Amino acid sequence: MDLKALPSTLPIVRMIEPGLIEGMTQFVRMSVIALHRHLPGYISCQRRAVWRPQSFKPAAETCVGFLGLGVLAKASIDKLRPLGFRLLGWSRSDAKIKGVDCYAGADGLPYFLRQCSILVCLLPLMLDTAGILDARLFSQLPSGACLINCGRGGHLDANALLEALDSRQLSAAFLDMTDPEPLSSDSPLWAHEGVLITPHIASMTRPETAVGVVLDNIRRHRQGLPMTSAVQQDRGY
Repeated sequence: MDLKALPSTLPIVRMIEPGLIEGMTQFVRMSVIALHRHLPGYISCQRRAVWRPQSFKPAAETCVGFLGLGVLAKASIDKLRPLGFRLLGWSRSDAKIKGVDCYAGADGLPYFLRQCSILVCLLPLMLDTAGILDARLFSQLPSGACLINCGRGGHLDANALLEALDSRQLSAAFLDMTDPEPLSSDSPLWAHEGVLITPHIASMTRPETAVGVVLDNIRRHRQGLPMTSAVQQDRGY
């Protein structure tokens, strides 16, 4: 949606509700553990009837970094924290989260990326974030790093991902968002042994938990109170 096409006085809110948050935290935690324990590689081995155990690092020696530190990222961090992973975060502006090494802006991005064993994208899709998951970004990650894209399909340069996987710069990727959606049947992403694809199901709005949020915002609007999850139109989210 082009927010600039709407009147600047028109309040806009995002749907951030308990069911949506719960779904995303479950998906991120599942994906992080699956990549940490080499699940894509084991799936590939099973298809070829190959028995090949792989060692894995302790969680404390594995850095999970979040591109974007909004509500869903912070909730996912909270669910990962008890598992013992080292947690990092990057956002456009400064953020402080207990137990998380936070970086900000263009200057902080390289320092953030070079530490991420597993990179989770939960950015909003903006002009300056479109295509951010590209060859340049992948080259700044540690060799053998993994990617989880729960942001938008427009964040990902698919060709750059395939090249990074084939060169072993990246070892695996979990993709819940693609461009286009549905992903075309002839896309090489489907067949790549390092890629796991889910059809945009990481999180879904649940009517039974969303209705309370909608009704509360209607009440707030009628009473002239600030609405929850309001969009800042100048920032686009």
